[in-house]
Amino acid sequence: MENRLLVINEVEAGQVRRIFKDFVRCRSTTDMVRELTADGQTTKSGRPISKAMLYKLMHNRIYLGEILHKGKYYAGQHQALIDQDLWDAVHAILAENNRQRASETLQRRQPEAMLLGLFYAQDGERFQPAFTRKANGKMYRNYVPIRKVRFGAKATGAGRLPAEPIEQLVLAQVHAALKAPEVVQSVCDKVAASTPEVTEPEVVLALRHLGNVWEQIFPAERQRIVQLLIERVTLRDEGIEINWRDVGWATLVGEMLPGTIGAELAEVEQMQEALA
Repeated sequence: MENRLLVINEVEAGQVRRIFKDFVRCRSTTDMVRELTADGQTTKSGRPISKAMLYKLMHNRIYLGEILHKGKYYAGQHQALIDQDLWDAVHAILAENNRQRASETLQRRQPEAMLLGLFYAQDGERFQPAFTRKANGKMYRNYVPIRKVRFGAKATGAGRLPAEPIEQLVLAQVHAALKAPEVVQSVCDKVAASTPEVTEPEVVLALRHLGNVWEQIFPAERQRIVQLLIERVTLRDEGIEINWRDVGWATLVGEMLPGTIGAELAEVEQMQEALA
């Protein structure tokens, strides 16, 4: 700086112009960093030029002939290193890249799979959740044999299964189990062995109330209950087979005892029944 005016360093100015022009060509900060590194280009202190440095440089309006004063940019008295058209071209690409990254991030946010870690084929192969998004933006959920995911379609004879019918079948069986007398009695016996202070009528009432409000429970909570109650779901030729998690039933009953949130839910359901 001389007489409070910015003075151009021609070597640095050439590097700045090159970066702006080359970015319009390659459209990628990652590729730019690779090219600059390959050419031996560094900062004034000799450090490699990073993506963060490129972003900072390409957002510095001093190169456009402006100067910062009290948080705002004004036309400066120094010569611009790049013109407005080049600046606009670079920032249009940066904006497009940001939109693309945001879209890719959104697509990677996959919904939770209800049977994650629970679903197996008859031969013991585990199914893994898979998600595909079509051009119209609609998400399709499936369960895919893990060998197919890892090694390709020919690695296993098991095929891709749509997630919703399988999950609905499991939910229906959980709902039925909550009301099945043999299941209720089995749960009573297990709770009595592990938690003798909980009476059989309390267990029966807790399961009955949960069964009555099952369809009104939020999907996320039903998924949590499925993960709590089920050890394994096996797809067989004749249908699905469920192996229950004994400790999960005892835990669930404990959540429904008097003084718990589950008990409050049951009381609300009971009031709705009375008003019906």
